[in-house]
Order: sequence, then structure tokens, then C-alpha cells
Amino acid sequence: MKHLISCTIISFALNLLNPRSTQSQSSDLGEWFTRASLPTSRQEMPHAVLNGKIFVPGGFRSGGSATNVVEVFYPATNSWSTVTPLPVIMHHLHVASANGKLYVLGGYETSNFSPSNRVFEYNPQSTSWTSKTNMPTARGAGVAVEFGGKIFVIGGAAGAALGVNEIYDPINNTWTSRASMPTSREHLAAGAIDSLIYVVGGRVGSTNRNTLEAYSPASNRWYTRASMPTARGGLTAAALHGRLYVFGGEFFGSSGSGVFEETEEYDPATNTWRALEPMPVPRHGLGAAAIGDSIFLIGGGPVAGFGVTDVNSLFIPPAVVTRVADNLPPANFKLFQNYPNPFNPTTTIRFSIAISAEVSLKIYDVFGREMVTLLKGKINPGEHELLWRADDLASGVYFYRLEVKPLSASSSFRFSDMKKMVLLK
Repeated sequence: MKHLISCTIISFALNLLNPRSTQSQSSDLGEWFTRASLPTSRQEMPHAVLNGKIFVPGGFRSGGSATNVVEVFYPATNSWSTVTPLPVIMHHLHVASANGKLYVLGGYETSNFSPSNRVFEYNPQSTSWTSKTNMPTARGAGVAVEFGGKIFVIGGAAGAALGVNEIYDPINNTWTSRASMPTSREHLAAGAIDSLIYVVGGRVGSTNRNTLEAYSPASNRWYTRASMPTARGGLTAAALHGRLYVFGGEFFGSSGSGVFEETEEYDPATNTWRALEPMPVPRHGLGAAAIGDSIFLIGGGPVAGFGVTDVNSLFIPPAVVTRVADNLPPANFKLFQNYPNPFNPTTTIRFSIAISAEVSLKIYDVFGREMVTLLKGKINPGEHELLWRADDLASGVYFYRLEVKPLSASSSFRFSDMKKMVLLK
């Protein structure tokens, strides 16, 4: 049974900075776009999201000269600013945000590889840095992950690769040591999904790892998961919509050196990996920051070693279709491609669901910003159509996401899908 829902967008002004796609790609494997370049080209600087902005502190500039610069990217306006620099020059640092503040927790100081245990807190209101309690183990090239208001600093190196796992409590300004990571490694990546912190890749000496280990803060235990297809160190990762996305990295040794272009996705629900659209500009020593439906990857090294770039990439992963009830296969839920596409200014969006459910259908821009909610509420089973008018939007690429949730809290099914559309005026 088909249902027609008429929907006209409420007028509002929007100056959309249209992205330029870096290559022709299938949305089934993800989409890449180019954003405003990093003002100071550098590598070995992770990213952290604070108040909807991406902070990029420290790192190596060209020729292996370290810096204390802190630059901030504004996804909403595709622009940059510079804030108060770090109190010391640092690279291979660990950075995370928690409770409205930004934290740098160790790394390497000066342009050498001198392990640091110093901790600095940045207050965005006062734009100032404050020294906090030192990290128990001085190290660099590890990872920092915020979880439950605390920051876990895992792995890294201080002469040799480490498996150290230490927690910083920003409220009490205290540190606690927890169960060490089973596989010691540096130049690794991590992301938190649900109740676990997933730590992936890295290296020991010049040997890259494909190890994936998951840590439970609740039980203080580690679990081994399916190995990443591509063993690599110097990679980065971000968690988004219940999946872990891993990018780039470098390799070097007697057989040569280079940089990985691979983008790989891990699904904790099935403990499986799949390859996605590779990076248009392969890099190592960069960070990843998830905002909305997008992952930003800024700077890094385009060649193994000390090369740097100012590239700022935006990656939109393919749609995530999560599990549905055992008696309702995913084929019974479907989001169709809008038509016409491209369109001006009217298009039809069609979807079908197999049962009565809570349904939302929203429009996003390429920054992951929610532009409008077309539909939200209880919908009966069947095929549905919505007519959308985009009179007041600028030409550009947009995405529409369908989410279907159970009416009963005891039901386990979920379904979500997202597709791309183009407005041409």
C-alpha cells in the first residue's frame, strides 16, 4: 500500500559552501570531499572535537621541525582560526576533549623524541592553557580516548612500544592505572563504540600490526577481535554510527617505504571488516574527527617520514544498515533513490517499511548539519512518498537519512539508510 505525504521545506537562508568531490566514487563505498586547507601544513597531530569545532594542536612541520601552534577548523563555515598555542612544542601528542575542555596528555617535546608526561588543559572561555597532574608514564605516539567523562591514554612508546593503559579524571585531576593492552604498540588508533574502546593497528619498531583489541572500562578486561585486513602503523580512526573507520598509515623497511591509501570499516556487531573507498590523498600521521554524519581528516604526511601536507578531507561513510528482527529481513525495509536526481527545486523521496514503527527522515548538508526534518513519528507499514521542495537552498550535494526504530522498547530491530542527492539551480 502506497501513502503520499506532502512536505514543503520551511524557508530559511543558507549560504552553503559547496564541496568539491576529489574523485568520482560510489556512495556504496563512501564519499570524499575537499574542505578548506589546514593553515600550517604538518603531521603527527591528532584531532579533537570541542563545541562543534575541530582542534588541531602541535605536530611536525616540514623538515621534522615541531610546533606548538593550535589551529581550529569550523565545519559549519569551512574556515579556520588560530588560538593560544601550546605551552610547549609537542608532536605525536595525545589529545581529547571532556567536560567542555580540551586536554593534551603527554607526547614528545621539542623537535626530538623526548617522552613527556605533562598534561595541559585548554579552557575555550578564557582561551588559556593550565598545567594539570602529570601522566604516570611519559610517552608519545599513543592514543587518547574520551569515555564516560574520563580520558584513557593507551599504548605509545618511550624508547620501546608500550601497552600502558592509564585513565585521567578531569574533574578530580587524578590518574589511575588499568589493565595493560595485551599487544604493546605505538602509532596506533582507537575509537569508543557503545561500552568498549577499540584499539587498532600500530607498530613495534618497523613492523606494522593488524591487531584489533577491545577494552571494557566496566570490567577492566581486554578482548581480541578480528584482525584488520591491512597491517599498518601511523594510521588514524574514528567511530561513527556504531562502526570503526580506519584510514591511512605508513610502511617502511628493507623492501621500501610508502603510505597507505586504504579505508577500512569494522562492524562490532558481526566482528567483520570491509574495504571502502580509498583516500584520494593517502597520508599517515594525521587525526580523524567525527561530526554529524562526516569524518574529517586533516593534514598528515603524504610520504613516509617527515613530509607534510595541508589537505583537509571530509569522508561520508556509506549507509549503515543495522540488524532487524529475525523474522523481518532487511529487504523488507528500503530507502529508494530520490527522483528526479539531480532536481530543481522539487524531488520525491520514497521508502518502505514492513511494520508500524517510529520513523524519522532528515536532510543533511555535506558538513553533517541537520537541515530539516521531513518526517518524525509513528508510521504504518507500507510504501510511502514525500514531496520535498528546496526553494531556499543553494545548489549542492545533500544527504537524506531514514531511521526506523521499534515502537516497543523490548524489540531489538533497527534500520537506517542514507542516500545522496544533488540540487541544481
